[in-house]
Amino acid sequence: MGATHKSLARRLPTLTLMFSLAIGVLITLVLNLQLNLHTTEQLNHLGTTLSTQLAKIIRDPIIHQDTLSLQVEVDEMLRVDGVKRTSVYDASHRLLVQAQPAHLQERELSVHTSPITIGNTIAGYVTIDLDRRHFSASFKELIRTFIIFWLVLTSILVLLSIQWGRKISTRLNHLSQQLPGDESIKLDELSLLEQRIAPLLATRQSPTEDQFACHSSLLGIICQNLPRLESLLNQEHFESLMIRLDHLVDDATELYGATRLSGSRHSIYLEFSNLDEDGDHRLRAIYCATALFQLTHQLLATQGITVELAGAISSSQQQPYTSKLLNERNHEQRVEHLMTLLNKAVTGEILLDKDTGSHASLSEIDLSPLAEDSPLYRVNGLNDSAAKLVSQQLALLNRDH
Repeated sequence: MGATHKSLARRLPTLTLMFSLAIGVLITLVLNLQLNLHTTEQLNHLGTTLSTQLAKIIRDPIIHQDTLSLQVEVDEMLRVDGVKRTSVYDASHRLLVQAQPAHLQERELSVHTSPITIGNTIAGYVTIDLDRRHFSASFKELIRTFIIFWLVLTSILVLLSIQWGRKISTRLNHLSQQLPGDESIKLDELSLLEQRIAPLLATRQSPTEDQFACHSSLLGIICQNLPRLESLLNQEHFESLMIRLDHLVDDATELYGATRLSGSRHSIYLEFSNLDEDGDHRLRAIYCATALFQLTHQLLATQGITVELAGAISSSQQQPYTSKLLNERNHEQRVEHLMTLLNKAVTGEILLDKDTGSHASLSEIDLSPLAEDSPLYRVNGLNDSAAKLVSQQLALLNRDH
C-alpha cells in the first residue's frame, strides 16, 4: 500500500504531550495564584491579631514610659514563629524600642501596624513584620509535589498514547490493505481508509428498500405552473431554477429518508418505506411535503419567482418482485393512482388517500375531508410539536441554500 504521513503513531503522543503540558501549566498557575492569595490572607489575619494584642499589652509601659518593659514585650513577641521584627513608636512615629534578628532581609517582610490607644487618644503605634517565606514554604512544597505528580502522569500518558497510536495505526493500515486503491497516494491512515471505503459506501444497497420494505407511502408533488415558467424565462434562467429545485428536493430526500423515483408531467415522486405498518413513513411524507412547500417559497420568492406546488400522498403494502418488469409495472400503477389525487389538488394543498388519512399515526396532523362524501383528506396544518420539528428541519435544509 502507499506510504502514509502524519501517522497516528506519531501524532497521538505529540497531541497528548501538548495537551498535558497546557493543562499542567494552567493548573500550576491557578494553584500558585490561589496559594498566594491564601498566604496573603493568612499573613493579614495573623499580623492584625498580633499587633492588636501587643498594642493592648504595652499600654501601661507606654503611660509610665517604661522602656525596659516595652523592650521585654517586643522581645517576647519575636519568639512567635514567622515574626521577624517588632517595633513600638510614639504618637509622633519616633521609634521607642525594636526587636529583630541580625542580618534581617527586608524584601520578604509583610508589615502590619496597629495604634496604641488610651481612651480616645493615640499614644503610639505597634508594627509587626512577618516573614512571607515562612508562611508560603508549605504551599510551595505542595506545588512542587503537584509538579512531580503531573510529570509522572504525563510520562505515563505519553507512553500509553505511543502504544495506542501504534495499535490504531496498524489496524487502520491493515483495513486499508484489504481494499483496492491508488498505491501512490500519501495520506494518513484514517484519510486513506476513508478514501478507499468511499466507493463501497456509495454503492451500498439498503435491504429495507430492496427486499423487506412491505409498507410505504408515495409522495407526489406537481409543479402546476412549470410550463408557464418555461415560456416566460430564458432557457439559462429556467435551467438554473430547475437545478436549484432539484437540490432542494435531493436534500429533503436525504433528510427524511426517502427514495426519489422517476417522475412524469412536471411531477416529483418520493417513496418513504418502513418495515412496520404503523411506522412513521406517512408522517415523514407529510413533513417532507410541508418542508418543501415552505422552503421552495422562501428561497425562490427572493428571485421574484413563484413555483405553484400541490401534493398528494398514498400509502399501500408492497410485495417486491424478483422481476424488474413487475416492479416497474407496480410503480406505474401507484403513480397513476397518485396522479388522480394530484389532479384534484389546488396550489399549496396536500391531499391524502383514504388509507393514509384514516391511519392512527397521523394524530399530530390537522386533517379534514376534501368534500362531504369524498374519501380523500386535506392537510390543514400540523400541531405545535410537529410544526416545531418541521421548523428545526427547515433550518437544517436552509443551511446550504
